[in-house]
Amino acid sequence: MKKTDKIAYKQKTTAELHQLLVEAKKKFVEAKSKQYLGNQKDTSVFKKIQSEIALILTLLNQNDR
Repeated sequence: MKKTDKIAYKQKTTAELHQLLVEAKKKFVEAKSKQYLGNQKDTSVFKKIQSEIALILTLLNQNDR
C-alpha cells in the first residue's frame, strides 16, 4: 500500500471508513472463493487486502478514542 493511499484513508470520515471496510471484506471473501474454485492464481492479493482491512480498523479505533 502506498503512502498516498494511507493519507487518503486518514482523510475519510468514519462512515466512509465503515463502507470501505465492508467492501474490503467482501473483496477478501470473493478472492478466497476464487482460490477455492481454482480461478485465483495470485495469492499476494490476500495479504494486500488484509493489510488494507487492518489499516481501516486501526483508523476506526483511533477515531473512537
